[in-house]
Amino acid sequence: MSRSPNENPYWHEFKKPLAFDCDAIEAMCLEALEITLATRGVEAFWNDDLQDFGEGPAWSHPLLVKRHQDAAEERLSRILLTIAASYRALDDQLREEQGFQTFKAKQLAAHGGFLTIYEGEEIPETLRECCNKIIHTDDFRPVYDNGSQPRDEGIWSMTGEIELEGTMRRKPWQVAFDLFSMLETVDFLQTT
Repeated sequence: MSRSPNENPYWHEFKKPLAFDCDAIEAMCLEALEITLATRGVEAFWNDDLQDFGEGPAWSHPLLVKRHQDAAEERLSRILLTIAASYRALDDQLREEQGFQTFKAKQLAAHGGFLTIYEGEEIPETLRECCNKIIHTDDFRPVYDNGSQPRDEGIWSMTGEIELEGTMRRKPWQVAFDLFSMLETVDFLQTT
C-alpha cells in the first residue's frame, strides 16, 4: 500500500538501512577477477621471437595491449574502493546479527587472515580491516611477476597480491592482501 502524499516518509516506523546491491557487488567481484587475470592473457600478444629477428613489432595488437595496461590498475582500484565501502556499510549494518558474525569467523579461519602486515601496530587481519586499508590507502600497488624471467624479459602480470600504504594518526602502515581471497569471500557473502 502506498503512503498518502501528505504523509512525511521521514517518520516511517521501521529502520531504513542503506541499500546493498548484491548483483552489482557480484559483478564487480567478477570484473576485478577478470582484470587481474587479463594481465596474464596479454602474453598471447607478445611476439618475442619476431622481435629477436627484427621482423616486426613486439606486440601483435599494440594499441589494445597499451589500452589494457594503461587502464587495468585504475579500474581495479576503483572497483575495490566501491566493494570495500559497500562491505564496510554491510558490516556495520549486520554487526549485531549472529549469523553474520559466524560467517566472518569462518571466513577469517579459512583464509588465515586477510592481511599481511609489513608495518603498523595493532592491525587486525580481518576483511573489515582489509576494506579499511583499501579505503584509506595513499599508495595502491598491485604486485607483478614475470615468471621468474630476468627483469628485462618475460611478460609482467598481476599476481593477485595488492600492497597498500598509508598513515593512521601520523603513523605509517604497510599491508598486503590476497585479492582472490577477498573477492571470493565478498562474492560468497552475496550468495548466503
